Amino acid sequence: MRRGFRLAMWGASLMVTGLLVVPGVQAQVAPVSQRPDTIRGLAYDSLAFRPMAGALITAEPGGESAASDSLGRFTIYSRMRVMRLVAFHERADRLGLGELTATRPAADGPWDRPIIATPGMNTAWARLCVGQRRPANGMGGILFGSTTAADGTTRVAGVGLVLQWQAVKSLLDSTPKFESMTVRSDSLGNYLFCGVQEFGPAALVASSSQYRTDNVLVDADAASLRRVDLILGATGGPTATATVQGRVVDEKGASVPAATVTFGGFATEILSGPNGRFTINNVPTGSRMVSARKIGYVTVAKQLDVLDKGVTSLEVLLEKGTLVEQVNVRSTRIKSRDATELDERKSSGLGRFVDSTHFAKYDRTRQALDLLPGIRTQVGRSPGDFIIRGRGDCLASLWVNAVREPNTPDNMIARLPKDEIAALEIFNNEMQAPARFQTAGNQCAVVVLWTKQHINAKR
Repeated sequence: MRRGFRLAMWGASLMVTGLLVVPGVQAQVAPVSQRPDTIRGLAYDSLAFRPMAGALITAEPGGESAASDSLGRFTIYSRMRVMRLVAFHERADRLGLGELTATRPAADGPWDRPIIATPGMNTAWARLCVGQRRPANGMGGILFGSTTAADGTTRVAGVGLVLQWQAVKSLLDSTPKFESMTVRSDSLGNYLFCGVQEFGPAALVASSSQYRTDNVLVDADAASLRRVDLILGATGGPTATATVQGRVVDEKGASVPAATVTFGGFATEILSGPNGRFTINNVPTGSRMVSARKIGYVTVAKQLDVLDKGVTSLEVLLEKGTLVEQVNVRSTRIKSRDATELDERKSSGLGRFVDSTHFAKYDRTRQALDLLPGIRTQVGRSPGDFIIRGRGDCLASLWVNAVREPNTPDNMIARLPKDEIAALEIFNNEMQAPARFQTAGNQCAVVVLWTKQHINAKR
């Protein structure tokens, strides 16, 4: 009886085993490479210490893509397992960095909030300024670019380039002092300046016996790595001048008639017509600045590269300004010391200055601060809290209405409504800040905020 029971059980086991191996019944498990993937990450500009908005991130394999938002965040939903992320951004392209990538940390592991970032400034310095030690006094900037003839293709070697900027050592300096550096373009028509002033604007010019440019403005930038490509015009011959055609427009793209257009290094000026258009002949070829001016507008200058074939579609921008009507003064208000010194520092150009109009463009104070050169915010535990860091992630020195403020997540700047901010000053380090805002032992940035109530108070 027992033997029969065992045979029955053995037979049942065979039947079950047979059922398990039947192809139509076998459970289907997708290969790892075909499983869907969801990736949430961040695009970050390590050179400017801020999120990289508008980056295009693509998954490989799969090809799904997404754009980063204003805070650098992105989400990609892929139908298959993503092994690599590739990001493209206009700023990275302009600096010659090309595509930015991130690789899955482990073949079978999940993506853990990947960050796609540009190389940091120290990495850029090590690669470009080989064998040189990067200064820590605000002079660790890099400027590089190319020198190309006005035909638009021929690289020019051996051209001398001079970069000049106004030195900012201390607010006690009463007379402007300028510093400069000189280099030559290499055999491939590239140039490199290592150890330039990091934040402020500068002027760049290139020349040789056969080629030249006019002075070109190197804009102030939040990043210490900047790139300016130059077009070199011939010093003589039929290609030394060209015709420039363009249009003067406002910030909305509307034509601006009767505006005076000026070209750097060229004495002739021209008025834009009723449709904002203009044509001017015999403009020297090469890189130079172009701008327009008209009453009621703010002049905006930009670099123009005049090629041998000329320029046919130039747009020169004018921004509408605010006209102040004449008023009769019935009372006198004496400015306070703080307001007077603030105006003096603003007019001298020392440090960086923004007023309430900058903060009005953004929903939150932190967003407005993150777009200022030389500083960045770091969010605390609560969404509205943050601290402010300077270059190298050091902790900045904070002052509100001339009173030292602890740089903690709940500091006064983080709590203050942005509508109450009148002005903000940023100094690269203690040596460049006014003596009253210097603190012994601090080598980081100095951030000084003024409220409207304090600045506008009657004295």
